[in-house]
Amino acid sequence: MNIRCLPHLNTKQAWLDFCQREVPSCFTEQPEAMVDFQTTYLMITVLERNTRHGKQAIKYSLGSRTSMAPAWKFIKACNFNLQMMIDGLAEINFDGNVRDNSLLKAHTDLTVRKFFSRDRSIISPGNLGRLLPLTATPSHWELRHLACLLANQQFKDMRTEQLALPGNDQFMVEFRGIPTPEVQGMLVEIINQPDQWDVRPHPNDSTRLIILRQDAPLCSLVPDLYPKTNTAQRRTRWASAVNG
Repeated sequence: MNIRCLPHLNTKQAWLDFCQREVPSCFTEQPEAMVDFQTTYLMITVLERNTRHGKQAIKYSLGSRTSMAPAWKFIKACNFNLQMMIDGLAEINFDGNVRDNSLLKAHTDLTVRKFFSRDRSIISPGNLGRLLPLTATPSHWELRHLACLLANQQFKDMRTEQLALPGNDQFMVEFRGIPTPEVQGMLVEIINQPDQWDVRPHPNDSTRLIILRQDAPLCSLVPDLYPKTNTAQRRTRWASAVNG
């Protein structure tokens, strides 16, 4: 899944644009966070520049089992300002009565939870840098180019290249018993431990790149700088909540 990094979610228009996305999930630069609308729940993961592992991050869940309206009302009550939401949530005493906090008194149908993220694949935007889409094929492939491909889904036909049995050829055609790696997790590992990764043209197919981890073939893919995107909009689902 391609998770976009937005400059902010601190205005009404920014939230409306976010909600129109096919997959309402994003990183934000100011403040550094990950925001995700899962059905009727708003999930906010608070990140800092030094967050290199998802389990370091505090996560808030706000919403209702039956409707997204309570979460949207909370967003409106905070003037569509993500920083205000995070600041207010940080002041809540989750060991006592959460409803005693002035931020939530008017939201009787809103459930709020605080916990540590379980997602190892979350890394703060400050550590990611600007992973912009590639606009031209580089003359020499490096890890930074691979990171841009993975971050922006600029590839197709990913296959495993792991060896099925000792003694097999160093580079093999896909072995069906081994799944391809999870893209976001692989991207985070490349950023955190670049010394363990390498990318180079595939020795048996000039159209493909082969990705190695600890000098062992892991997977291969075909770069696709202009992939087809699904432009389906989510206006029907959001119309009642956004316009309410």
